[in-house]
Amino acid sequence: MSNLFEPSKRESAVDIVVNSIKQLLIDRRLKPGDKLPSELEISEGLGVSRGSVREAMKILSAFGLIDIRVGNGTYVCETPGNGMLDSFLFSFFASNPDIQNLYELRHVFEIDILELILVHYDENSKERKALRNNVDALEEMMMTGANPQQLIENDLEFHRLLGKAAHNLLIERIYNFIIDFMEPSIASTHKKQHGENVYDVHKKIIDIIDAKDSSRIEEAITFSVGTWSLLQSPENTDE
Repeated sequence: MSNLFEPSKRESAVDIVVNSIKQLLIDRRLKPGDKLPSELEISEGLGVSRGSVREAMKILSAFGLIDIRVGNGTYVCETPGNGMLDSFLFSFFASNPDIQNLYELRHVFEIDILELILVHYDENSKERKALRNNVDALEEMMMTGANPQQLIENDLEFHRLLGKAAHNLLIERIYNFIIDFMEPSIASTHKKQHGENVYDVHKKIIDIIDAKDSSRIEEAITFSVGTWSLLQSPENTDE
């Protein structure tokens, strides 16, 4: 594999290494799980110092592209790393988006998730069963008078199961980040009600998935996100 590394243009030594490896990944000449050549091989192949290779590996590791295993070499990560993705998403949320921004983000994203769930319908029976069990559990909680924290945990689990049922690791990871960020606002929807609004929303989504009715996806998500948005108003969130 040492012939993979050849300098191509005038760049800093660290950039040469970083960009060479990124290009090899794009070209699929390096694949998830592949072991990289040694630090010395990369250094000689690209005509840069071993120190530059070492620094480049730290950068790529921070981005979640490679896995440095002490005593065992360096490997291309087999699953997408958190670093770059989380930094991008954090930069969005750090801008303090208002409710309308968040409404639009959830609306677009959750429509796509439901469409993917139907695309992967033959592969996600386990996740769909878990979603149905989640809604059934919520109904039972409503009848037995579950405490607010139990209702919140059930709600968050429903959304994480939706992401998993999409059968797309990147989509699932982004959606989980969004849900983690929105956890306080999702929790606030359980004030002054005992799960009935959430049950109506989630049951509508489950019914559409079970019926494989793509024509009603936008309607269901508009209802879901609209309910969440409405429950953020001061009169609904005040103790």
